[in-house]
Amino acid sequence: MSKVLVTGGAGFIGSQVSVKLLARGDEVVIIDDFNDRYNPKIKEARMDNLFKDVPKPTLVREDLCDLKVVTKLFSKHKFDQVIHLAAWAAVQGSLDDPYIYTKTNVDGTVNIFNTAKDFDIKNIVFASSSSVYGGREKVPFKETDDISSPISPYAATKAAGELMCATWYNLYKIPITALRFFTVYGPWGRPEMAMFLFAKAILEKKPIQMRGKDTMRDFTYIEDCVDGVIAALDHPHDYTILNIGESDVVPLPRLISLLEEELGKKAIVEEVPLPLGDVPRTLADISKAKELIGYSPTTKIEDGVKKFTEWYLDWYIPKFEPKLNKTISR
Repeated sequence: MSKVLVTGGAGFIGSQVSVKLLARGDEVVIIDDFNDRYNPKIKEARMDNLFKDVPKPTLVREDLCDLKVVTKLFSKHKFDQVIHLAAWAAVQGSLDDPYIYTKTNVDGTVNIFNTAKDFDIKNIVFASSSSVYGGREKVPFKETDDISSPISPYAATKAAGELMCATWYNLYKIPITALRFFTVYGPWGRPEMAMFLFAKAILEKKPIQMRGKDTMRDFTYIEDCVDGVIAALDHPHDYTILNIGESDVVPLPRLISLLEEELGKKAIVEEVPLPLGDVPRTLADISKAKELIGYSPTTKIEDGVKKFTEWYLDWYIPKFEPKLNKTISR
C-alpha cells in the first residue's frame, strides 16, 4: 500500500485515478482548488458520486500555487508518491488568459516538484499533453519528435513542465514519468469538450461548429487513460516521456456520425476554420508506453462514444441540462 498525493484530484482524470487507487488499497490525498474555469458543481458531483464504493480520499481544498499550503501538506501526510495532474487545461482558454496558465501550470508545478524533493518523494507521474507536439502534420507522434514550436500558451506550459521534470530528475534523481495525454474523453468529463458540445448541439437541433472535415484526433477513453497513469505509477523509471493515446486517428465527421447514431438524431454541421492555436491532427505512437509500462488501451471509439452518451443522457442532462430532457426519446 502506498500513500499517494493526487493534485487536481477532483478533476476529470484525477478523480477517476483516485478511485482506482483507493479501490486497490492505496491511501489517497487530493488537493484541488475547485476553481471556476468550468462549473465547479461538476467537481463536487464527482466527489459525491464516484467514491461511494471505495474508502473516501482525504480532500484538501487549496491552491497548489500557495507554497505554504503545499509545504504543510507534504509535512503532514508523508507521501510515498505523487501524481501531478492539476493544471489549467484547454488550448483556447490559454489564448484568452495565458497568465493563469503559466501561474498554475509552471509555478504550481515547481512548488510540487521542489517540495517533493524536500520530502524525499520516491516517484512522480506528471500530466503533459499531446499539445506539446505543436502544429506538426506528420503522424504518428513519437516521444522523440521535436517539441520546440508550440502553438498555444497551454502547450508551452506543458513543454515547460516536461523541462522541469527533466531538471528535477537530473538534479535530485527523483524518478519522473511525463505522460502526454491525447484528447481524453468519457463520462465525468469537462463540459467544454467536443463531445459535450457536439451532443448538446445535436439534441438542441443547432449547428455543430466542426473545425474542418479533415481535422483528426486520437481520442483516448478515460478508463484507458487511467490505466496508463496507474501503470506509470507502478513502473517508475528514470525521467521518461510516454504517449498515452488509443493510437486510432478519428476524423471529426466519424465522431459526429457515431454521436448521431447513439443519440438517434441527425446533426446540423457547419464547417468552420481551425481556430488559432488548434492542431489539425493527432495520433499517438504508443509503442514506448507498451514496452516500458505495459500500457494497452482497449476501448474503440465506437464503444467509448456509446458509454459517454449513455452517461450524458442518463446522468449529466438531468443534473446540468434539464431543459434538454424533453428532447430525449429514450
